[in-house]
Amino acid sequence: MIRIRLAFCCLLAVIAVPVLADGPVKVGAGIHYVILVRHGMYDRDSTRDEIAGNGLNALGHEQARLAGARIASLPVQIASLVTSDYLRARETAEDMGKVMKRKPVVDTLIHECTPTSDRPDLMRSHTPDEIAAADSNLARAWARYIVPTPAADRHDVLVCHGNVIRWFVARTVSGDAKHWPWMDIGNASITIIAVRPDGAARLVCFSDVGHIPVTKQTWSGKGWGGPVAR
Repeated sequence: MIRIRLAFCCLLAVIAVPVLADGPVKVGAGIHYVILVRHGMYDRDSTRDEIAGNGLNALGHEQARLAGARIASLPVQIASLVTSDYLRARETAEDMGKVMKRKPVVDTLIHECTPTSDRPDLMRSHTPDEIAAADSNLARAWARYIVPTPAADRHDVLVCHGNVIRWFVARTVSGDAKHWPWMDIGNASITIIAVRPDGAARLVCFSDVGHIPVTKQTWSGKGWGGPVAR
């Protein structure tokens, strides 16, 4: 009887001991790739409505098609094509969508704006309400798109604006988005942010214009020293 009791106690002890994993618990292997594309070149006219006016010029349409072809050539499945509601972004997304065989959807959170920055000249040219609205929109856009997809890789394309993309990049690399103005960005350029399953974001590339011939590249700021455009 004693032997039986001892054997039973040993069995309970074995059952009660948890099985320990060989290494840290995995939270998933999927990476969320957010592909940010700046709109193509346009001829700015301050007399036109900022949202409904200022569409792409001929070069801007060509840049957009080249961006679409570049993304369409990638060996990945694009999950969504999202665009700002501004005409220049919508036209860029429409040109890209024809090449990518995807219909763009509109999200007003990623329209052009001027958020808080460490450049006083920019801050003076906008009202506190405008800056606060920009900060709110971009914070909500970040919460909507810079999120993990731990079950599997996912690739989403956002067609938007220079200030928006630079804000996302500044927040990704430094945690402080106010440094966004200190970057030049090309029209129809491609920027990629990768979000790991634990929510950490990293910059894959910024303002890649390798799909656009040098003679057809345009930038906000001087970029590499080529043509300056909006």
